[in-house]
Amino acid sequence: MAINLSKKASDKVCERFRQDSVTEGLFSDTYDWTGVATVQVYTVDNLPLQTYDKLRTSGSRFGTMTEVGDTMQEMTVSDDKAFNGSIDRGHNDSQAMIKSASSVLRRTTDEVLIPYVDKYRLGKLADGAGIKDYEVELTAENVVQKIFEAGVKMSNAMVPKRDRVLFMGETEAMKLKLAASLAGLETVGAQALVNGAVGVIDSTQVRVVPDDYMPEDVAFMIVKTGCACAPKKIETYRIIEDDKDVDGAVVQGRFLHDCFVLKTRKNGIYVAYTCEE
Repeated sequence: MAINLSKKASDKVCERFRQDSVTEGLFSDTYDWTGVATVQVYTVDNLPLQTYDKLRTSGSRFGTMTEVGDTMQEMTVSDDKAFNGSIDRGHNDSQAMIKSASSVLRRTTDEVLIPYVDKYRLGKLADGAGIKDYEVELTAENVVQKIFEAGVKMSNAMVPKRDRVLFMGETEAMKLKLAASLAGLETVGAQALVNGAVGVIDSTQVRVVPDDYMPEDVAFMIVKTGCACAPKKIETYRIIEDDKDVDGAVVQGRFLHDCFVLKTRKNGIYVAYTCEE
């Protein structure tokens, strides 16, 4: 004799883990893309120093006259992403109404869009970096020194020490956590690193991110806040309840954005590559 056991699906959805954006707050908001797809940014050239000639009787004692020049960077927003999904009323009714349109929209934004945008931005920042080192192999013994050396190169390139952010994947960050010299770092930073959150080293904020967030072959990177811009041209998120082709709800989103390193501030990004140049 067969016994058929009854089945019941829980109306509680098992949520996946998520992580807030790790790149928000890094970028300059000086430039406005409202109403346009492309922005041209001008930088005024510096004048060369000359020796003042106090004995000169003809011409200018200040030296040769030089017309003030400029350089122009053109930035066009081009990365255009979207999502589009339906929630059939019949399916949803048979599944204890687990697929709330608003929750689907939130999950897609949190678990798909935000990670994608973070990875895209970090890749663009690495590509546009002005200071790059290659064949950098981190160990627990040398990781702190390598970070200090990176900071020195940025400072020698006249990059202010304030508001620098270091990005490191989980695997490489483990070497930093294990570093014997970690005890000598700022107390708050050391405690935060042990907890896997944000710490501070050499006055630089540390953001530990999932390994696949980091661009390929990058051991770590340091970014000075404001050396790049990340315009958001279009952010469309909507729920359509009366679509003529779906008896249910339609969830849609569109995000037109980009990330540009400002050429005159490219030395505000340092990247340590594990590969050859």
